[in-house]
Amino acid sequence: MLISIQKFTGIAPSIPPRQLAEYQAQVAVNCPMFYGSLQPLLDVGEIGLGFTLPGSGGPQTIYRFGLDTLSDTEYWFVWNHDVNVVRGPIHGDDTERTYYCDGEYPKVTDNTLALSGAVQYPAAYHRLGVPAPTLAPTLAVVGSATGSNPIAESRTYVYTWVTAWGEESAPSPPSDIVSVQPGQTVNLSAFDLPPSGAYPLASCRIYRSTSGTFLLVAEITLAQAQTASPGIVYSDTLLAEALGEACPSLTWLPPPAALTGLVLMPNGFLAGFVERDVYLSDPFHPFAWPVANIQPMDYPVVGLGVMNTTLCVLTKGQPYWIQGADPANVTVLPADINQACVSKRSIVSMLGVVVYAGPDGLAVLNINGSSLLTEKLFKRAQWQALNPASISAFQFESQYIGFYNNGAPGGFLFDFVSNTFQMIDTHAVAGYYDRVQDTLYLAFADRSVKKWLQGAAKTYVWKSKRFTHPYPVNYVAAKVQAEDYPLTALFYADGNLVLTQTVNDRFPFRLPAVAARDWEVELHGAVEVFAVALATSMDELGHG
Repeated sequence: MLISIQKFTGIAPSIPPRQLAEYQAQVAVNCPMFYGSLQPLLDVGEIGLGFTLPGSGGPQTIYRFGLDTLSDTEYWFVWNHDVNVVRGPIHGDDTERTYYCDGEYPKVTDNTLALSGAVQYPAAYHRLGVPAPTLAPTLAVVGSATGSNPIAESRTYVYTWVTAWGEESAPSPPSDIVSVQPGQTVNLSAFDLPPSGAYPLASCRIYRSTSGTFLLVAEITLAQAQTASPGIVYSDTLLAEALGEACPSLTWLPPPAALTGLVLMPNGFLAGFVERDVYLSDPFHPFAWPVANIQPMDYPVVGLGVMNTTLCVLTKGQPYWIQGADPANVTVLPADINQACVSKRSIVSMLGVVVYAGPDGLAVLNINGSSLLTEKLFKRAQWQALNPASISAFQFESQYIGFYNNGAPGGFLFDFVSNTFQMIDTHAVAGYYDRVQDTLYLAFADRSVKKWLQGAAKTYVWKSKRFTHPYPVNYVAAKVQAEDYPLTALFYADGNLVLTQTVNDRFPFRLPAVAARDWEVELHGAVEVFAVALATSMDELGHG
């Protein structure tokens, strides 16, 4: 009749207490069980001297800018709403160009703009993308033809706007077609006014058609491009062999203002969405979003995840995979699980998979087989009781750490190494996993920022299964084997608390004389526990 618990794991609320395995728990709070023993979770740790984020209200998004600076306090971007932030795939970039969607329109900043203010970051930004000119240039052919038998060339012209960062717009509408003979000059005029707004425009590129391709004629200053009509903007006297590169931006458009859910793919392009449409940028040109790259889904999109080189699209219905190295040539496939996403902020890309909150539990998209991680742990009603639509989640190593608010804010932890689920008594409102420092930063409602697992040991609560016998049993002794002491052990007989024992060493101690069919043990403490045993005699336990 010896009850011996020599392994400790997490909770499985869907299983009745008496049908749990010997090592499973009815209650598991603050006790990560990576190696089978019962251990305390470490608390969050302070950074700086009581560091808090600037501003007021409860933050929802934090992002540590300045990844080349190993600091806990510099430099924090902070928003009081959901924002997606990614570092740009820019060759040779030493300014940390960073892209984000904050609900107004997509933006880009760098260390010159973002840190230009005193406290609140990002202090400044540019609007992402460059609108194309809307007016076609006006042409005038002047001069006389040269040569004894000149051959006329048919031409049309376009022009583009270019930023100080080399980001180029799509071309203007083409000009009227003109016939040009050798020795003649084409004067271009009446260019459109540059777009107003937060665009760092610096120049204008002029292209002309040759053999069906627009080739570069010249790049002129923005001031020259704004020459008032009927002033001449540029006079083209170039021979065809002197023309430059082909216009690369024929299909490049700025992203839509409503774009959200920004993620960076390993292939060098960004992805975002608007309602049912997934947008993919041109590779390594995060300002350019061709219409041909738009992929419509069957259901409204909730959020995006990245699984190696596969883009995972989480919707209000079926999840989808978008696969392909080139965003102009991708394949859209339904994922192998029919589980909607109920919380955008629950989506975490980690360990080569994508984890998110579904209506029935915690789901994982995996190219080797997707599944419902909590299928054997939670019934739908139990999972819904956590209010999964409120979940925001973050990664730390092999841990998926989620926070929910069902009227009593709390958190939970799913560990992929031990495949255990447990509750935690911490509730953060925002977080950021810093891969450079391998640190998870959590923000709280008071705008403080702390580091995950960097504090003192927390007090855990672990309650065993209900050990049921066919007839009443009188357990008279118990012992707890631990790395250190003290800790508290509570014993329940037929659901009634019969003893609360402070355990100071590894030796057996007496239980009250109670005969019961159902027995449970609950441990409270901050020390590592290896085993717990209950016996019907002192000899059955031994004395050491």
